Amino acid sequence: MKCPECNSTNIRKNGIKRGKQNHICYDCRRQFVIHNDETPGYSDETKQECLKMYVNGMGFRAIERVKGGSSYNYYQLGSDCW
Repeated sequence: MKCPECNSTNIRKNGIKRGKQNHICYDCRRQFVIHNDETPGYSDETKQECLKMYVNGMGFRAIERVKGGSSYNYYQLGSDCW
């Protein structure tokens, strides 16, 4: 990992900012967050399926059982929908 300012590899972790790991360069003192190309969240298809089940009267726990696990965070599915 390199500093985006000076390209130094003298990097250390420096806390968490907005839920993401913050880093600091010890050469130029710049703080930065590494951005992943991968976008967090669920696919649009999964969101639509879960929202359709919810609108048709299925509870969050029942949707969780149908979808197969406790890994679903329904607030990520589209809090602007409710």
